[in-house]
Amino acid sequence: MLILQHPSEQKQALATVPILQRCVEPCEVWVGEDFSQNPRLTDLLKNPQSLRVVFPSSGATDWYCDQPDTSVSNHVSTVILIDGTWNKAKKIWHMNPWLHSLPAVHLKNFPATEYRIRQSSVEGSLSTLEAAMHSLNWLTGSARFDDLAKPFEAMIDMQIQKMGKEIFDAHYCKEDD
Repeated sequence: MLILQHPSEQKQALATVPILQRCVEPCEVWVGEDFSQNPRLTDLLKNPQSLRVVFPSSGATDWYCDQPDTSVSNHVSTVILIDGTWNKAKKIWHMNPWLHSLPAVHLKNFPATEYRIRQSSVEGSLSTLEAAMHSLNWLTGSARFDDLAKPFEAMIDMQIQKMGKEIFDAHYCKEDD
């Protein structure tokens, strides 16, 4: 797994990449916005068909939650995730045209995010950890990576407890129309 992380995400107290780094092997993290000068890029791009970028680009292949394809996993050795807010992820996508030449995937019909303490205006948004978990499960045709959610959920629950229910409800709970 390769994570392209926007520099501002390194400072986030509630980031999910540190969990992935401790739980998924191999997990490499490149921090920045433009990765075209990364010395590992040439090696990475030697076999582009073995890579999948999780990003909902116009040419992305849909990976549906209930339709895993383990035949794809025989060819995929690296899943690339972009870690940042949607605006920052789009910036990384646009600043790295080499990403556009790689097979991209869009995660479809997966469970809604459990990242209740960070919000996104983009429907279907997932945390980097959730995108990793769902991608790896899809590739293996199993629930083998579901345990990644445990430390993630514990981190969220601890933060909600720390801020208090009233503050959480006021800032993060959406009222029904």
